[in-house]
Amino acid sequence: MDKYGLIGYPLGHSFSIGYFNEKFENEHINAQYFNFEIPSIEDFKEVIDSNPQLRGLNVTIPYKEQVIPYLDSLSPEAKAIGAVNVIRVTHKGNKTILKGFNSDVIGFTRSIEPLLERHHKKALILGTGGASKAVLYLAIEEGVNSITLVNRNISKADELKAEVGVKDISVISFDDLKSNINLLDKDNYFVFQTTNVGMHPNIGDCIIEDEAFYEKCDSGIDLIYTPFETAFIKKMKSKGKVCINGLDMLILQGVASFEIWNNVKVDKDIIEKVKVLLTEKLRERMQ
Repeated sequence: MDKYGLIGYPLGHSFSIGYFNEKFENEHINAQYFNFEIPSIEDFKEVIDSNPQLRGLNVTIPYKEQVIPYLDSLSPEAKAIGAVNVIRVTHKGNKTILKGFNSDVIGFTRSIEPLLERHHKKALILGTGGASKAVLYLAIEEGVNSITLVNRNISKADELKAEVGVKDISVISFDDLKSNINLLDKDNYFVFQTTNVGMHPNIGDCIIEDEAFYEKCDSGIDLIYTPFETAFIKKMKSKGKVCINGLDMLILQGVASFEIWNNVKVDKDIIEKVKVLLTEKLRERMQ
């Protein structure tokens, strides 16, 4: 039986183990997914050595960056972003080869692809959390010619800007933006809401209340998926803007992991079935 798993600490909040084990059961795949809750990245080698059936791993906080020195190689996007959340484990004789990937980029790209239009050349990124690096990478790869980072902590936004090595990125604090929406000197932004503001159970919270802000946006994504429609998404829609939640990205990240581990392409019908099942589970969790 093949093994897959998740490394991180703590792991009590993770949905991956249920998601993958249900997938394996429904598709009659002889595999099992485990949580490897390791208090130190130094325990990573033991996970690899003591599980010879291991075919792949997901990586969550706090190890997305710390795991890199333990890997043999990185995909181009993982190298550029400096973070890994998928590891492919290959066994060749007595040697175990570990390659790191970043499925955030794949999930983002596939989930927002239906929304992207030619005129989307201005990206507005709210927050500098774990997903923001992948968002920046995607924006740069898509040829966006204007990127604005908004964060509570300006120094953290400046650090992220320096990490990606792109000088032409504007940085604004949330406080300054809320006091003067006209700091956004352009219109038709594609907005990425990457903070956890508005997440269940605090569903009434919204990262920006000012209606004038939403007039400057064209479309976007809120990475939160509980609730399915956040206060941010409601405000976007009230202005006639298109905005999706992060559920598709979550699912497509998982799909990308499986594709990376097994060098296969997952059928669209299976992805839709997974979405239906996961939607039901999340709805139950929010009740």
